[in-house]
Amino acid sequence: MSEFDNITIEELRREIRKFNNDQNVSKLENYYRSKSLPEIIGASRKELAHSGFIAWILNNSESHLLGDFAIRKLLELLVIYSKDKQLSQHKELYDSIIISDFELDNIYTETERSIKNVGRLDIYLETDIKYFDKERKLRLIVENKVGTKEHSDQTTKYFDYYESQKEENDINLYVFLTPISSLELMDLEFPECSCDEYIQINYQSVVDFILEPALNRNITDKTQFIIKEYLQSLSQPTLDEDEETYKQGLIMALGSDERNLLTKFWEKNQKLILATLYAISSDPEQEKDTRDNANQALNNLSTSNKDRSLCSIKFNGNLEVEKIRKSDIGYSTVKILERQGLINEESIEFLKSDRTANHNLLKTLNEVTATEEKYGRYRVSKEPELIYNGEEYYIVRNWGVGNIGQFIEKMSKEFKGLEYEIH
Repeated sequence: MSEFDNITIEELRREIRKFNNDQNVSKLENYYRSKSLPEIIGASRKELAHSGFIAWILNNSESHLLGDFAIRKLLELLVIYSKDKQLSQHKELYDSIIISDFELDNIYTETERSIKNVGRLDIYLETDIKYFDKERKLRLIVENKVGTKEHSDQTTKYFDYYESQKEENDINLYVFLTPISSLELMDLEFPECSCDEYIQINYQSVVDFILEPALNRNITDKTQFIIKEYLQSLSQPTLDEDEETYKQGLIMALGSDERNLLTKFWEKNQKLILATLYAISSDPEQEKDTRDNANQALNNLSTSNKDRSLCSIKFNGNLEVEKIRKSDIGYSTVKILERQGLINEESIEFLKSDRTANHNLLKTLNEVTATEEKYGRYRVSKEPELIYNGEEYYIVRNWGVGNIGQFIEKMSKEFKGLEYEIH
């Protein structure tokens, strides 16, 4: 029985009155009832339309009066999301970008650039760049994906082509742009495309680093209007049941004002929202897909967005740990294996390679990234959690409903005798 079975009609009426009197609700209703221009013309989720807008704002000869501001901010964004290999490969260039000590000239942008026997590149940008005592030809090769996945190894083909065309003083930067969330983006160790040389960024980062800062600059009223309309189109969830190229409810990015407003809306009305989801998920008159989606959202959001169930682990029928938090399931599993004498070279390699938590189960201190440390994925501020052959390891904490089942299945299969029970 759900906690929402016991909600009284008086409580529902009280919550609805609060909802109707909430100023945030009125603001959000006005915002989401009005369509942006891209929505009106049916282009809000068309990759070509988004590529066209990005190429427009990157073009310093356009009438938006931004000059090369957008390109400079994009380069800064690429430095932020570059991996160690890319940072070392272009160290001097990236250093100049960080301190904004560079000049751009002869900027050229193009969308749908046709390359014979290779494909059509979404966005191409070429410019002369001067930094320190160097002058180089800089190219940005951008693959843009909104509602579809990469196919036919497009990124690898573009990389091979432009690397084969590169001359001694040329620098090519490869960009993979998608609408995944910033949290998902931070968790990526490799880009979600066939070629690892690409730097993956998302639309939210474009909003945060380029579009919203652009609104604070000395631009025309027309440019203000265009950017704001585009921002609104990114934030509108997709609800077209006839459109199958992108997932329903896809929000590509949110502006800071809208995000703050939605957060306040949730804080004031979460009980009513949860009750509504429960009503939809249990209503036989609703379509099954609608019920399932509501039920999934309810499971993710209820209990204050935390999975508070506990886990017990047995080995060969003997209780090893009882009712631990799921965040400790990886740690407890490793410590049980250690107590049972099952930590050896073979099992260490297996545990190090496990990525069911989207991060390696075991990492040394030097392998833990600054982002992983910042978000508490590994507890590197404490003593090492496993020591084998003089190597000190830390164990990942990144468990939830999306990966814990896969982890349990994998560990139970590999180590006979491990049994897990969720309470």
